[in-house]
Amino acid sequence: MKTLRTVFFCLGCLMVFLLTAAASCLLRAKHRSVPELESEYAYLYAGNLERYSFLQYNQASPEEGRAALQQYLKLLQRIKDEHISFQSVTLHRDFGLTYLRLYRLESAAGNGAAADGYMRSAQIELSALGWKEEQVSTEALKKDIETRESNEAQFYNRKMQSPAKEGKPGQSQEKSK
Repeated sequence: MKTLRTVFFCLGCLMVFLLTAAASCLLRAKHRSVPELESEYAYLYAGNLERYSFLQYNQASPEEGRAALQQYLKLLQRIKDEHISFQSVTLHRDFGLTYLRLYRLESAAGNGAAADGYMRSAQIELSALGWKEEQVSTEALKKDIETRESNEAQFYNRKMQSPAKEGKPGQSQEKSK
């Protein structure tokens, strides 16, 4: 009987040890590993969706661009609402730039009310970055987004010129004369 009691006591201690270890692992995962993974995946997904929405905005129809930008805004809002570890500077900048792009789309479509709403949202987000009042004025932001779009257009639409201006690449100069 004494041996049986000792065996049950050892099994009980082992169960308590295993349950405590499992609970400890779960708590550490919940408060350390899971937030790190959420943050890492949020950065990866946000980066991909940012590039996708930018390309849709630049190269697709205005409706497709608008849909992609709004999808990106939803992701940013989800990151903010779920308190996923994400740099606030990056979050505010991305919100502001996306709102400015939506402002441009709505302005071009003649939807003044929606455009004004996006401009106000952009001003709020960029003010949160510490931009001065004159930097977030409507006129300054209009000029800023126009300059940005002009630079992006030059960057993405420039044509690659071959070193030999005559003939096709790989063709010798003698043959083209």
